[in-house]
Amino acid sequence: MRKGQVTKEHIIRQSAGLFNKKGYTGTSLSEIIERSNIRKGGIYNHFESKDEIAIAAFDYTFTQVKNLLAEELAKRSTPTDKMLAICEVYIRLVEQDECEGGCPILNTAVNDDGHPLLKQRAQLAMKEMMTALVKIMEDGITRNEFRSDIDMEEACSVVIALIEGGVMLSKLFDDNKYIRQCTDQVKVYIMEHIVI
Repeated sequence: MRKGQVTKEHIIRQSAGLFNKKGYTGTSLSEIIERSNIRKGGIYNHFESKDEIAIAAFDYTFTQVKNLLAEELAKRSTPTDKMLAICEVYIRLVEQDECEGGCPILNTAVNDDGHPLLKQRAQLAMKEMMTALVKIMEDGITRNEFRSDIDMEEACSVVIALIEGGVMLSKLFDDNKYIRQCTDQVKVYIMEHIVI
């Protein structure tokens, strides 16, 4: 890997947690400079604007979450276990802070909904998450493990809203019980409304 690419990735990694915790407006260029230990000119050698850094940071953080999910889903063989595994990943995100700042989709939706580029990125990421859930449900239907009459859009909305709500409440009150309570309800929903 070329030195320039290494430096660019370093800036992205170092700024990702800042943007994920503080949002676009709350993250200053001076904080990015301090955290990355790279001067302003060095940063602008690799990025044209703060927007470009923020988008790259979002993509990096969302990729971290996707990798955690992919790693956990690969360990599971049945669609039911895969749906339940999603809950475990989000519990880890909250309790172990495996992705600095938590869920980038939630954070961007709340902190940066006035920033059109970041809002669009968060929407695309959420659609990707919903598509992944739909694929698991379709597999469950094919295997006769899930009900064939599932309203997949509704199921995605319920599962994601409960999980993201648990993440938000846990962050707001600095208490992990909320993510556990909400993911427990996701598990109940899966067993009562999705699994045969």
